[in-house]
Amino acid sequence: MKNKPTNILVIKSISTEINNVEKFVKAIFNYHNIPKSCFNPVFLCISEAMTNSIVHGNKEDHQKTVELNIDCKSHLIQVRVTDEGEGFDIEKVPDPTHTDNLLKETGRGLHIIKSIAQNVKFNSKGNSLSFEISCD
Repeated sequence: MKNKPTNILVIKSISTEINNVEKFVKAIFNYHNIPKSCFNPVFLCISEAMTNSIVHGNKEDHQKTVELNIDCKSHLIQVRVTDEGEGFDIEKVPDPTHTDNLLKETGRGLHIIKSIAQNVKFNSKGNSLSFEISCD
């Protein structure tokens, strides 16, 4: 019998913590028998959201944390990422597909998440992102 992993991971705002996020997501996949073919798109969205929270939300302040919450209902993965930052206005994020932004090295994380996940939402403060991915 497998031990049920916790569905919440809290990390410090340090980029290397993404390694712990990967282990956490793998444990959830293993426990819920989610197809391995779904791991890469799910982890891509989660790692983009976590990196945005570390870099932009918490401004890489190592005293601040980022919380990852994952719930699985059958093969529907529900994710919420929350940081301790001041939040932001999603309407002010530049469109990475606009010609002025095509050659920029950053600014594609939210676009990637919106391309892969469903029900992408932010809280009113702008420091918490939630989304769903179906893994049938």
